Amino acid sequence: MHCRIDFIEMAQDSDALDRLADGLNDLWDRGIIQARANEHDINFMNGIHWAPQFMTWHRHFLLRLEQDLQSFDARIVLPYWDWTRADSRDLDVEPWKSFFGGRNNTDGRFDHWTYTRAATGGATVLPDLDVVQSELADKADYTAFRAIECGSHFPGHNWIGGTMASGSSPLDPLFYLHHGNLDRIWAIWQLNNPGAVQYDTTAIGCDDPVPVVELNDPMIGGATPASMLDHTALGYRYPRDIPLELHVAGDPDFPNFQSGDPINATLVTPQVVFNDVPADETVMRAALFDVETCAPLSFEVESGPTGDFSLFQPGPHPFPSSEFATNEFRIWVMFTGAGAATIPMGGTVNDPGGTMTVVGRDPDGNEVLREDILLLANTVARPTAAVALVLDESGSMLSDAGNNRIRLDVLRNAAKSLVDTLYDDNGLTLISFSDTAAKLTDLTEAGPLGSTARMAAHDEIDLHGPPNAQPLTSIGAGLEVAANEFATAPLAGNFDVQATVVFTDGYQTAAPYVDDVAALLTDRVYAVGIADADNVQNDTLEALASGSDGFMLVTGALTQDDEFLLEKFFIQVLVGVTNQQIVKDPSGWLSPGAIARIPFDIAESDYAFDTIALSQAPHYVMTALEAPDGTIIRPQDLPTAAHRIGHNLNGFRVNLPVVKEGTGHWAGRWHLLMTLGIKRPKTAAAARFNDDVGLPNATVLRYAAIVHARSNLRMRVRAEQANTNPGTAIRLMAWLTEYGQPFRGSSTIDVAVTDPGGDTGTLKMTHQGNGRFAAQHVPDQSGAFRFRLMARGLSARGSAFTREHLVTALVGRRREGPTGGVPVPTDGGAELICRLIECFNKNGVFDDRFRKQLEELGIDWKAMQACWRRACR
Repeated sequence: MHCRIDFIEMAQDSDALDRLADGLNDLWDRGIIQARANEHDINFMNGIHWAPQFMTWHRHFLLRLEQDLQSFDARIVLPYWDWTRADSRDLDVEPWKSFFGGRNNTDGRFDHWTYTRAATGGATVLPDLDVVQSELADKADYTAFRAIECGSHFPGHNWIGGTMASGSSPLDPLFYLHHGNLDRIWAIWQLNNPGAVQYDTTAIGCDDPVPVVELNDPMIGGATPASMLDHTALGYRYPRDIPLELHVAGDPDFPNFQSGDPINATLVTPQVVFNDVPADETVMRAALFDVETCAPLSFEVESGPTGDFSLFQPGPHPFPSSEFATNEFRIWVMFTGAGAATIPMGGTVNDPGGTMTVVGRDPDGNEVLREDILLLANTVARPTAAVALVLDESGSMLSDAGNNRIRLDVLRNAAKSLVDTLYDDNGLTLISFSDTAAKLTDLTEAGPLGSTARMAAHDEIDLHGPPNAQPLTSIGAGLEVAANEFATAPLAGNFDVQATVVFTDGYQTAAPYVDDVAALLTDRVYAVGIADADNVQNDTLEALASGSDGFMLVTGALTQDDEFLLEKFFIQVLVGVTNQQIVKDPSGWLSPGAIARIPFDIAESDYAFDTIALSQAPHYVMTALEAPDGTIIRPQDLPTAAHRIGHNLNGFRVNLPVVKEGTGHWAGRWHLLMTLGIKRPKTAAAARFNDDVGLPNATVLRYAAIVHARSNLRMRVRAEQANTNPGTAIRLMAWLTEYGQPFRGSSTIDVAVTDPGGDTGTLKMTHQGNGRFAAQHVPDQSGAFRFRLMARGLSARGSAFTREHLVTALVGRRREGPTGGVPVPTDGGAELICRLIECFNKNGVFDDRFRKQLEELGIDWKAMQACWRRACR
């Protein structure tokens, strides 16, 4: 709802005048003004004048133009020309001259328009308040009132003259203001005569024999007279006219006279409910009011809020609070969930509640609203997760990973990203394994970014790695140490979920093997493999993840475009651990001065989101958020901990709604804004890192962006293979749920497929009902296939949403072998030999006498073992 105001009042706001001029000129440039003038001229004697529909047709005509203006700028309001005012009866004085160009149409904002005006008003006199009073007095029904067409309507056209006195009068911008005032006077008559007949087709003296439109028949332009009778239903209101009120005061024909639309303010939310607030988190909810007024109002919380509630801003709270027209007004209330220590695991604590009293007043101090509002809340324990990061330290980590990096380099960067992305109340322990395993860090709470626990993890990751290519691989040993830490660590009982993330290529060359420790695996195991299909043991990785709520991811051979692939894998793993949902997952390049805009949709079902920009120089990446209404939210607009810069990430972690200057931002299309800013980092360590990167001399920086939400709208994904032979279908399945139920909104899921050679294709998943989707892909080559599932649609409440998930599948390795020991041979040669040697070693076939005989023959037994290990890793 917006308020149409008098042009003189609008002229007090230069920005409003600029918007109006820019909007009108845009319509002129696009030919819309000319088209409207042609429509008016052609139909001048065809039912838009001299007939009952004169008022309704012109109301629709103005409405269409105003809607065109607001499509250019939603803040534009069409003003009216109150020609009864002494300062509005001369076009060659300000502000009329500089805006409309005066009578000679020069030095104004529309000099290039093709209209003319008369040099003087001649004998025509503009209506005054006496004329308006007579237009309103003793008009018992619409038929009597619409005679204004032959009254106050004529002088505005004829006094201006020129084009305004012709059928092409809409070519002059003053046409719209003149008819705006006539529409306002009609609205005043309607307000003061609500019981009168509002439309009929009875003829009057100045009618001509033109087509007459009945109440529910369409007029030229498509609207019916009936649809035009309530201007507030059309989205606009008119303010009070105090001079007119004073002029008619005491006249018995005007009892209880209303000169403008009354103030209507109603409470929409008698209860403000904070439902299932996570422990120790502060969230905001709003008391919502519906306000219809042209007068500025002031709202205050007269008492309260009581209990554990507080106001986001103390007030008073002005309405309107924005230059964008809206009926909605909010007073934001905050509530902090009870302390985690007071909530039983999996339980809830109901808050005793509170109240607040809100009072609204008009500019004269008159009370227009008084409401008591009930505040209710409950707190739930936020599920926390303990993550054991189990890292391969065998000799195979020194092998090539692609893109001029060894696997160890890729592992170190990705592991640090996972450490930095953990929630503060998540747990973390680091385990390394080769032929034996060791605990690198105790299970402890991660704490804030930069905490001692996180920095200790960074240090251990930097030191992680084999001294040479000799160490064997015992994945089971790493799993044993992780399971023992989850069972014995003092803090283990503080976490609801235990997740083990194993980074390995899947080859096992030393006991214990995965099969040997299967009973020790936690409820969630994630297996992440790096290499192409020929260097990853698929069945071992699947055995790790199968039977739990985890999953397997394999990178394939990395290329330059996959710089952050493993970091994204690890973040997706963490998202799965903490029951979050990936909303968006794009990548690209940043350059100085260019802003990358990453769109992502947030629904009402989402209650928080993270944005993560991965790069090699995060301190040089400048980030901000753009809310659905265009509001820019910078790091300084958010709580300190909401903006996070880590080892190779720069991002935001925010709860919804995001409030800036009293306005809450929630559902709709957001944008993550990023640019490359050449500025010095704040710490010496960060400066050294970025000097190493060489960013000050760089022109572009590769990035990968990830947005994930804590949400009640969730997508679960799985990939299945009967076997890994080329030609055997890979079956993809996805399930959408909202608030724990099968998804009832509308959605499509597309799949981007990347084959081992880097070629891409697409699949469209079929909806099989109850939020379940399926598709299949038949591979024609061996290697690692990636499937990026992208869901988009509307939630049950009609909000746009997106969800993304990456799954992988290996083709070319047979799966029928055991997951203990060296893989089943696929070529009958080298792998068979490796398996035999491992069996001989494991079962003591080579005793001391055999070794001595080899040494007597001049064969170095230890060197020969090292060669076997290198060949069979």
